[in-house]
Amino acid sequence: MDELVERSDSVPRRVLGIRIRRMKDDFLIGDEDRALLIEDVAAFIFASLDGRRSTLKVAQLVAQEYGVDEEQALADVVEFLGDLTDQGIVEW
Repeated sequence: MDELVERSDSVPRRVLGIRIRRMKDDFLIGDEDRALLIEDVAAFIFASLDGRRSTLKVAQLVAQEYGVDEEQALADVVEFLGDLTDQGIVEW
């Protein structure tokens, strides 16, 4: 839970130099060695990363869009962005 509190005020942003291709409502992200297809809720979260919104604000958008509990949305957003951070696609 400490990570949720710590990350809620952080402003995640996409890393420069990563290729992003929008395909309808999804994203294809990659570089020379890999490609990642981001779909559904994950695509909604990724599209919300504008370099100004905090993690909490993104979670609030997810909660509103998908009718889920805000606390659960925050946990899911932090987990997803953590995975993207580990892959070098997002930075906090």
